[in-house]
Amino acid sequence: MALRVAVIGAGPAGLCAARYLSAEPDRYVPTVYEQTAAVGGTFVYTERTGTDEHGLPLRSNMYKNLRTNVPKEAMTFPDFPHDSSLPSFLPHREVLRYLENYAENFGLHNHIKIFDGKIEKIL
Repeated sequence: MALRVAVIGAGPAGLCAARYLSAEPDRYVPTVYEQTAAVGGTFVYTERTGTDEHGLPLRSNMYKNLRTNVPKEAMTFPDFPHDSSLPSFLPHREVLRYLENYAENFGLHNHIKIFDGKIEKIL
């Protein structure tokens, strides 16, 4: 029987965890619990402030013209290279696109559960 695993958040770490857990479906069944309707975690930029549709506070560490201070070569997942034509220090939009492509490539959306404002009991 496969072990059910809860992964909190569909940011870079959560996507990576879900990818490796889902690669062994006989051993693990991951469910990624995401608060927003998007993958990417901190790399999802919004100008919205205040609270979301569920009354939860909106938090963003991004700003409109942010470029990473870590080269893409250090942020690359081992089995999913960045586009080599891009510069080393990426705008946040490119990091988000990379994470979206990673989730799509490995079928991770099948494991993501978007928070709907209700807390469910996990058995």
